Amino acid sequence: MKLVDYEVEEFINAPPYCTKAVLVYGKELPRVLEFAKRIAKNVVKTLNDPFNLSEMDASEIANDPARLSDEMHALSMTGERRLVWVHNATDKIGEVVINALQGDTGDTLLVIESNDLKASSKLRRLFSNKRKDMIALACYADTTSERASTIQKLLASKSVKIDPDAERFLIAPHQGSDTIVSKIEIEKFMLLLKEGENVDLDLVISAIGNSAEFDTNQFMSAVADGRLDLVVTLIDRAFQQGITSVQILRMGIIYFQQLHLARTRMNNHVTPSQAIKSLRSSIFFLIADTATQQLKRWNIYSLILALKRLSVAEILCKTTKYPDKVECRQAMIDITRLATMLASDCKNLAAKI
Repeated sequence: MKLVDYEVEEFINAPPYCTKAVLVYGKELPRVLEFAKRIAKNVVKTLNDPFNLSEMDASEIANDPARLSDEMHALSMTGERRLVWVHNATDKIGEVVINALQGDTGDTLLVIESNDLKASSKLRRLFSNKRKDMIALACYADTTSERASTIQKLLASKSVKIDPDAERFLIAPHQGSDTIVSKIEIEKFMLLLKEGENVDLDLVISAIGNSAEFDTNQFMSAVADGRLDLVVTLIDRAFQQGITSVQILRMGIIYFQQLHLARTRMNNHVTPSQAIKSLRSSIFFLIADTATQQLKRWNIYSLILALKRLSVAEILCKTTKYPDKVECRQAMIDITRLATMLASDCKNLAAKI
């Protein structure tokens, strides 16, 4: 049985005794490990318990199929609940799992970690059936709203006062797809803060920004939001990490083409939110809320101006011996400034860009 979103936390915090096995899987491997570890800690008193916790790799099970069944049917020497924890599982152990769960396994819980299993995966289908004693728990990246909620709780725990730009920087998925690493970095940052301290963008960037990988969505979102300080910081980071001017400009063209398409669809009496969702774009999957707000700001005319500026910059940057980084940087600054203006100001800006 696959858990729905609102059931996940309740299950992790108190795994039911009637549950025989749980499969934790997904692209977000750090989150897979985090969820599996949290489940384990809520089943056994300590992860160093040699009597009630048995860990093994899936490769060990493949070489010795009977081992998993033996562990599942073993009795607890202390009378407490036991946990069997399998790492790096694949479809190869599907039949072994079925055999291990047959018969009376008492209240022993089997936790299986795996990576991003396809819908056709035998292991995933085994746990996604209607059996209520076998649970499938998928791990995906945080949405913007989920990330915002988590970070705001962390800030509130220390009564920290934070500038809007600094808060947006923390909320944006600036650690690439590894959202659990981002959370850990932010928790470390929180340890450095004093109760009630004021936090600005410079402090946040100096503490955790330099270790972050360049993230396309965060950068282009900052441009479309008109956050100039953040744009300058991120474009410098991109150059330091070896990303070329043409690559950055292509990212911008694709991003604003998608916004332009969504804005066009709004002419058919579609709401901004519906227009963003209709794109079915991986670009906006994790920043749908932010993109919806951007769509309310940008009209067709201003989007055409942005695309024109990006196209001109791309041509210039492909010209031999042209100072491409300077041109790319200036183009992004121009569009960021454009984002802060109302649609009525766009015509006045056209001559400048």
